[in-house]
Amino acid sequence: MDDMKTAEHQDPNAFDDPIVTKRAGGAAGIGGVLHAMDFAIRERAMLPLITLNKPGGVDCPGCAWPDPDEEHAGIVEFCENGAKAVAEETTPRRCTPEFFAEHSIDDLLGQTDYWLGRQGRLTTPMLHEAGDTHYRPISWDEAFDRIAEKLGKIDPNDAIFYTSGRTSNEAAYMYQLLARRLGTNNLPDCSNMCHESSGAALGSTIGIGKGTVTLEDIYNAGLIITVGQNPGTNHPRMLAALEEQKKRGGKIVAINPLPEPGLINFHNPQTPKGMLGSGTDLADEYMRIRINGDQAFFQALNRELIERDYLDREFLDEYCTGVEETIEHLKKVDLDYVRKCTGLRPEAIDRVADMVMEAGEKGVIVCWAMGATQHRNSVPLLKEIVNFLLLTGNIGKPGAGACPVRGHSNVQGDRTMGIWERPPEPLLQRLDDEFGFTTPREHGYDVVNAIRAMRDNKVKFFMAMGGNFVRATPDTPVTEQGFRNTDMIVHVSTKLNGSHLHPGSEQTIILPTLGRTDEDKQNGVRQSVTVEDSMGMVHASTGKRTANPGLYSEPAIVGEIGHRAFGDSWWLEMAGDYRVIRKHIANTIPGFANYEEKIKNPGGFALPNGPRERKFGTPDGKAHLTQHDLKYFDCPEGHLILQTVRSHDQYNTTIYGLNDRYRGIRDGRRVIFISPEDCRDLGLEDGQIVDLTSVWEDGVERRAENFRVVEYDTARHCAAAYFPETNVLIPLDSTAETSNTPTSKSILIRVEPSAA
Repeated sequence: MDDMKTAEHQDPNAFDDPIVTKRAGGAAGIGGVLHAMDFAIRERAMLPLITLNKPGGVDCPGCAWPDPDEEHAGIVEFCENGAKAVAEETTPRRCTPEFFAEHSIDDLLGQTDYWLGRQGRLTTPMLHEAGDTHYRPISWDEAFDRIAEKLGKIDPNDAIFYTSGRTSNEAAYMYQLLARRLGTNNLPDCSNMCHESSGAALGSTIGIGKGTVTLEDIYNAGLIITVGQNPGTNHPRMLAALEEQKKRGGKIVAINPLPEPGLINFHNPQTPKGMLGSGTDLADEYMRIRINGDQAFFQALNRELIERDYLDREFLDEYCTGVEETIEHLKKVDLDYVRKCTGLRPEAIDRVADMVMEAGEKGVIVCWAMGATQHRNSVPLLKEIVNFLLLTGNIGKPGAGACPVRGHSNVQGDRTMGIWERPPEPLLQRLDDEFGFTTPREHGYDVVNAIRAMRDNKVKFFMAMGGNFVRATPDTPVTEQGFRNTDMIVHVSTKLNGSHLHPGSEQTIILPTLGRTDEDKQNGVRQSVTVEDSMGMVHASTGKRTANPGLYSEPAIVGEIGHRAFGDSWWLEMAGDYRVIRKHIANTIPGFANYEEKIKNPGGFALPNGPRERKFGTPDGKAHLTQHDLKYFDCPEGHLILQTVRSHDQYNTTIYGLNDRYRGIRDGRRVIFISPEDCRDLGLEDGQIVDLTSVWEDGVERRAENFRVVEYDTARHCAAAYFPETNVLIPLDSTAETSNTPTSKSILIRVEPSAA
């Protein structure tokens, strides 16, 4: 019997009784292949997987790791988690009006995120109005008319348009145009919660808010330093690139509080050695650093290189400012304080300095992910990484540079298309000239400020283009109440999720949409969309799988709303032929000239990236070294610093399953990883059930209940647990300086025996 009919009503906070087993010693291999095939066969995903990340096929809706060239491409170009992402879209399960008639919102609030996702693809627009207990079906015409009518009645800045990273370039471009045609820059997106700190640090120091390396640079680097990153789960295809770098004689340093199997050993499933042999050892050095100790690490590393006089003086003199001030600042770094911050011995930093010097002209790349971007001091940390690259001349040459690894396919492309609450003036002027209306200049809300506005009853309309806003954001009860304070909420979604269960005060509409693997025909012609990967390559994606009849694409949904709200002819012209959208993009977004021709290239095309050529887009045309006081998130006695992480059967807020094979967790998610030494100091036992309470200056007690203690070899005074279950512990007002990103990797907690 289908588990939709047999699943028990659950309290999402109830203990799910996970089983703790042996942890993996490496990533991928035959276990990854079998796991991927299990998902693919069960959810009928084999056909889309054959063409995944191949020319003429579908770009993976999972991570944003770039596709290799023909020389380095495998027989198949997808990973285990890519197979899971595709299986989520191709599932034969359907979430129909009959399902909503059977299940009230109160019933659904008792279900887990995993259970909700397992109900399958949405088929019909659904409506909830004030006083309703259930969603009910609504026609597309009535849904579009209701949305257009609401937009016509409100002040533009009372509307918020949120975007997830899954959105294509074409849909994102139309979506930002919809918000600005209304008259607002309230365009928060998932970048605000992940790599906003990267953009803030890189944009102000080297003049571009993106990375500076290519995939070929990864292959050829003499040394790669990864910071706060778990590629084995979050972007597994990166492991094949790291393996290639090792084959060419490169070395790798991994810096992370948790030892992640993917950076220890990689069993490449496309080689006999990977499938049957010992695999490839990746990290030459694994620095088990304390949470939030990365800024101290790079300051100490920079100080050591200065003392050794290992500086690229020619590069610094020609291309940089702030050099001498930064050198003098770094000479004063207190190494005793560094050791307290990092938990590392001085000789560990010395070994990394040796490896930097050994890499020499082959170059050094620093890669990072959420473990570096979600702290109070993330922007200073990332600027310290830039200092390191500049001091050693490791920007603008082969095998060297900055590599922020984006977590979601096309999250970088959305920003390129103008999804940003703080748009640059040149973009707005080009949009004015192209479409004949005046775009707003006032900056809008990012994610955190959007929630604050909803909390304070300042929002009348909220629209989400994909994503699961309530479960992705911090301070969960505050966000839920913010939704309930909002007059109208519109979700453009492929599947049911937790955000749908917190309706607006007047009406909520769910619009089911095509996924990336689905065939998208407009006016009888199959359409392609485009996406941008983590390294600034743009390429086409063409879905071919027959979708549920009657679904609208994201561009078609935006086009209908724009046409009905404003009457401009170009809305339906763009929605009916995506080449028209790309023509407008080419006219208004730098780097997209001859767009239609360029995407015919099987590998796509690269966007301009000045720092690759040592051209820096700062006001003075120079790269800026900067000085920052060392800041550390201290851990008082009796407490731990918690970081939120994904499980292996998870992608962002989408829960594919209840296992984390690499960390040895089965059939559950409510676990907290703590070192054996900290367990002893805190009087905890392996397997004990505990409650987590976060400690903040606002005095509000935030609790996450019923977690199993799992002894794990993480850094001292540190802990880790899965999100979104622990998002409740993060205050809305605890954000990174400058970027306003929630501090999901620096949460001070108490761990106490469960009250239950």
